[in-house]
Amino acid sequence: MKCPHLVPLLYLLLSLLLPPPTHSLPILSSCSDIPSSSWNTDPATIGPAIQSWLHSLVTVRVEESGVRAESMLYHPGTGEYSDHYAHYNDVMEENNHLVDTDRRVVTIGTFVRNIPSGLAWQWRSKRMTEGFLYGEVDRRGQFSGENITFVYPDFLTGLRGRFEHGVLVDAIAVDIVGERCKDGVKELMIEPAVKDGGVRWEKQEANHWFIGKNPLVMDPYERKSVYVGESLIPGSEEGLFARRAFMPGDIVSYFSGTKTFSRNMFFKNMTNSQISSAGSYFFNLAANMPDWWGYPEDMVLDIPEEYRTIYQFRTTLGHKANHLFEGKNTEYDTVNHPVHGGIVCLVATDAIRAGEEVYVDYLYDVEDDDTEQWYKELYARTYHLAGEGEGDHE
Repeated sequence: MKCPHLVPLLYLLLSLLLPPPTHSLPILSSCSDIPSSSWNTDPATIGPAIQSWLHSLVTVRVEESGVRAESMLYHPGTGEYSDHYAHYNDVMEENNHLVDTDRRVVTIGTFVRNIPSGLAWQWRSKRMTEGFLYGEVDRRGQFSGENITFVYPDFLTGLRGRFEHGVLVDAIAVDIVGERCKDGVKELMIEPAVKDGGVRWEKQEANHWFIGKNPLVMDPYERKSVYVGESLIPGSEEGLFARRAFMPGDIVSYFSGTKTFSRNMFFKNMTNSQISSAGSYFFNLAANMPDWWGYPEDMVLDIPEEYRTIYQFRTTLGHKANHLFEGKNTEYDTVNHPVHGGIVCLVATDAIRAGEEVYVDYLYDVEDDDTEQWYKELYARTYHLAGEGEGDHE
């Protein structure tokens, strides 16, 4: 004899034990209800138009009509998709990527059985600085294939070619020369880069002996962003200058190099001068990265002496920025680059106009005996003698 109350009871227990069903949710954005718009090919507005679309996403109820695009959160570690509620569960914890442990990233497109299908976008992190993946996903909803594009955060530059599960395998530099709305999603017009468009880029982590496959070829974003010229600071010789305008929060320049350990750079028989020279471009890399990036906790980034001129190394130029305590317009951060992996970058803290010199605080320890004397003297002049007309001169 069947108990009439048993079936409802089982359903109740299952509903408590099992996670709620996952499903893609419709979004409204600046591209909603636009089956296909005309191409925008104005370089001045391509980037802002794409960025404003990404920021305009709003999750709506399933019953809303006329919605063509959807979104979900993708976990790169497990390959699973889960519900996305725009501006609610895609927010970075404490606005700090070092403490945020939620690796899920927003994916935008059309979903079939909770898997993206056709043209799609995917953030590479919760920050725009990490860039985006764009293209036709494979049958498993992965950004894998021969025609995937990594879109730099300027939305004008990319690396297009073969990716596997969102990881770069082999690509060339491309320019984004147009954008338009199509079925609720931004579609891009892409052409091979005018400069160095035939250079092949691969995901290759540097090590103590290897600084990169193309040390004399500038990163495509870097080429459009900065150049090296004569510094405006007397006695500093070279300096880094903005090739285009930047807003606060923009990546101004990347800073890659060799990835090594302090024990490979500093030795007991070194003089203070030798220690100072060896550590001139030293950056405590892993200590300023999220743990889940997977780098050893004592890994550092360095530009060895043989790579310190642009004639030996110019893939990235962030190490060419001069120091200022007062008047700096950038700060150091770390970024997960598609070619170099985890590296340093300079992020604008103020609006920077094209042609302006780029400055950053080197953040040396003034109490350390090995810190260069010019830095200590400049610190003293800046913070103790500023009222007597002294300033930043190094």
